[in-house]
Amino acid sequence: MARQEGIRRFRRAAAGIAGWTLASRVLGLVRDRLMFTTFGRGPESSAFWLAWTVPNLFRRLLGEGALSAVFVPVLTRRLERDGAAGARRSLATVLGALLLVLGVLVVLGAAAVLVMPAAWLARDGDLRYAAHLRELLLVLLPYMLPICVVALASAAQNVSGRFALPALAPFVLNLFWIAALLVAGGGERSLADQAVLVGVALVVGGLFQVLLQLPGLRRSELLVAPRLDLGDPDLRDTAKGMLPMLLGLSVVQLNVLANQVLAVYLVPETGANSVLFLANRLLEFPHALVGIALGTAVFPLLSSLGDQRDREGLGRTLDQALSLGLVVAVPAAVGLLALAPEIVDVLFVAGRFTAADGLEAAGVTGILALSLPALVAIQVLARAHYALGDRRTPVRISITMFALALVANLVLAPRFGVRALAATSTVSVTGNAALLLWSMRRRLPPARRRAWRALGVAVLASVPMVVTARLAADRCAALVGGGGLPARLAVALLVPIGAAALVYLGAARLLGADELRLRRR
Repeated sequence: MARQEGIRRFRRAAAGIAGWTLASRVLGLVRDRLMFTTFGRGPESSAFWLAWTVPNLFRRLLGEGALSAVFVPVLTRRLERDGAAGARRSLATVLGALLLVLGVLVVLGAAAVLVMPAAWLARDGDLRYAAHLRELLLVLLPYMLPICVVALASAAQNVSGRFALPALAPFVLNLFWIAALLVAGGGERSLADQAVLVGVALVVGGLFQVLLQLPGLRRSELLVAPRLDLGDPDLRDTAKGMLPMLLGLSVVQLNVLANQVLAVYLVPETGANSVLFLANRLLEFPHALVGIALGTAVFPLLSSLGDQRDREGLGRTLDQALSLGLVVAVPAAVGLLALAPEIVDVLFVAGRFTAADGLEAAGVTGILALSLPALVAIQVLARAHYALGDRRTPVRISITMFALALVANLVLAPRFGVRALAATSTVSVTGNAALLLWSMRRRLPPARRRAWRALGVAVLASVPMVVTARLAADRCAALVGGGGLPARLAVALLVPIGAAALVYLGAARLLGADELRLRRR
């Protein structure tokens, strides 16, 4: 009876998280459309996305990434041993250390931005761009404080079985973002002033996200004030566990920041980093839906098999996870490549974001889409290494591929523009996956027959899918013509996607892809 009640609670929690996540995704789509229609790919947009990348780097490193992953088991153990009082003490200590580190980073970052010569920030000698970027960096740097605190508070609530308020946080931030865009565009403000107003609203929204978590912390009996105790054992365990994860995550996030910087200062066209940001946003959705979700779901089983030293079982599980990921990631990548022009045109081409901008963004999206199968494979293969107690190999491979991609970008970006950055990223990610697979072959029995078969089935089934997608897209575009956004969204976009998905499912079943049945289970 208790087990059934636990399952029901889990399902309710999962449904709530899924609902708020979906709502946040929809709002995120509205937000991005408003951003690009308001600012286009001009210098204001370019400066904003570059400045926004900096606090997001630390959010993913110190907030949602290494800290949350390491602190959850530490807090769980403390809660089991010493109850709520011990858990509060542990949370207060980690919170105090986090605020200290973030405060130092914000002060040092702001000081660096203030003393940095304007010529270093200028693009093509444009000192107005340098001044605008400096202002946005100073506004957005403090955002890393509240958003990392939200991530820590969310992890603490998850330990207590509370998920609603953490899931609601991104939705709330998108509300602040959209409201700021609507307010900023309502007066006679310049685009630069509008961008700064949006930045201020995001910092306020971050503070509101922190306040939103307080009732959940109180109900979890974990509402505490920060305290500083550098000798606390839980703090030491958390810091020790974070170091290897930080190294691995920092490579990924530094690659994102490096591509943004290179797109601004090496690509001749203005706003190349805005186009790159948009393409990455479109790639993030299937990556999160397939790759991150699959890697997160399979990691506990891989870890258990690794602890048991059951290499044969781990190899079978890895093969199954890879086949499941590929049979979904391949059609998602091919479909995104085939329908990128329609997706970008329907969702983003409006206002200052022109049809020519949309064509370039679609081309960059198509190139990045080809990296999706490798991104999904990396999520599984890296975790398989972790399950075997090897955290160094994925980091070494990531550093190597990052260095090679950086050198290639420095050579290619000035000549071939933002598409070169996208192509280099795709090649780098694919090489990363290939090296991880090669490394795993030396550690586990070479049983990847199912994954290779799934790859072949997915590629073959994607052929009629692409034909269907393009025929449906062309027919629907002619049918809807220059209609409004709702009609174009429903007919010119959703109909081709739905038709392509049905054709792929049918073709994959005819070819014997039993991974689809496994995915439902």
